This record gives sequence, C-alpha cells and structure tokens, in this order.
Amino acid sequence: MTVPLLIFAGFIVVLLAAGIAANARRKKALAAMAAVKGWQLAKKDRRLPTTFGGQPFTAGHGRLARLVMRGTHHGRAILVIDYEFRTRGSESDDVHHYWVACVDDLPVPLPPVEVVPRGYKDRRVGPGILAGALEFVRGDPAFDHRYRVSAADHRLAADVLDPKVLRLIASWPDFAWRIEGNRLLTWGKGTVKPEWVDTGLNMLVALAEAVPDGVWRTARG
Repeated sequence: MTVPLLIFAGFIVVLLAAGIAANARRKKALAAMAAVKGWQLAKKDRRLPTTFGGQPFTAGHGRLARLVMRGTHHGRAILVIDYEFRTRGSESDDVHHYWVACVDDLPVPLPPVEVVPRGYKDRRVGPGILAGALEFVRGDPAFDHRYRVSAADHRLAADVLDPKVLRLIASWPDFAWRIEGNRLLTWGKGTVKPEWVDTGLNMLVALAEAVPDGVWRTARG
C-alpha cells in the first residue's frame, strides 16, 4: 500500500473511531437524562414503530426504535424515540436515522392532521395514513405560505388551527408536527440529541395545551 493510501486509511479509521466515541457519549447523556427525569429507557423495540401510521414510519424495512424514553413532561405522557429503518442500497442496506418526540395522551383520539414546513422534502418517507389527503388552506397568508397542511377532515384542521395556535406557531422556527389518534408528534432527520429533548417536548406540550377545548368536545360527540 502506498503512503497516500496509508494516510487516507488512517484518516478513515480516526473518523470512525471519533464517530463511535461521540455516539457512545450521546447515549450515555440520554441515559443520564432519563435517570434524572425518572423516565423509563428501553432499547431495540420493533413493535412501537408499527403503532404509528405516518412519516417517518412509512418507509423501508428493518424498522426499529433503537432507543425509547417514556415518562412525563410538564404533566403530559411523552415518548422520545431514536428511530431507524433500512432501504436497499447498491451493495448493502442503507440505514436512515430519525428522531421522534411525542405527547402520548391527547384527551380524545383524532383523525390525522399534519403540518409540515413547505421547504421540508424527504422522498424516503411517504404520507402513510395521509396518502391522498387534500391540502387544507387555512386562509392566513403568512401561515399558508410557510406550511402545508394535510388532513383527513378539513373541518377538524380548521378547528385545530385556530388563531391562538397560529400565533403560537408563528413564534417558533419551522416545526413539523402531526396529530395521530391520541398522539401529537414531531420528527426530523438524525439521531436524538440530548440538548434538543426538552425544547422539542416543551413545544409539543405548549401546542397540545393550545388546541381549543371545542376540538375535544366535538370529538367526544
């Protein structure tokens, strides 16, 4: 092996070692966070992904919640998931990583409503339970320009996205979220980062509590 190839090989080894060490530190920090908050921490759950019907749980094979944290946050039941799935690559499977955070205790199960920044495009994850759903336009120019809303029930989408909720969302950076049954979740590419968990859950809890009471009354019938 020539000297340049040896140098390149050594560089790759260093990068791999650094990545493994960083991932170990991340998992250790998540375990410490779960312990401090009194959350349960579980590993390698293959059943949990099957209980969701929308992105990012709608593509590939080998779907796995590699790490799951369960507990309460500001009085709400929550889930935090380090999720992965696989797709066929040219020589072997490609592995894709997503983080998911979820409020798991909405008062009444609702049909899906999904709000996604218009700049968000990911062909690896399809619409799942919202396949074929027409876009809902709220009628607020700033919101409609920024977000795409898909919903099985447009009346429900209108009720959820009332002025209070729109004001709350307007104060945040771009934020993808979906109501699905008793769950309100958000997701993104990459692994769960400890420094992000509280922020993501704070946003979800605030959003869950901003949903108008009339939505729950109507759903109860």
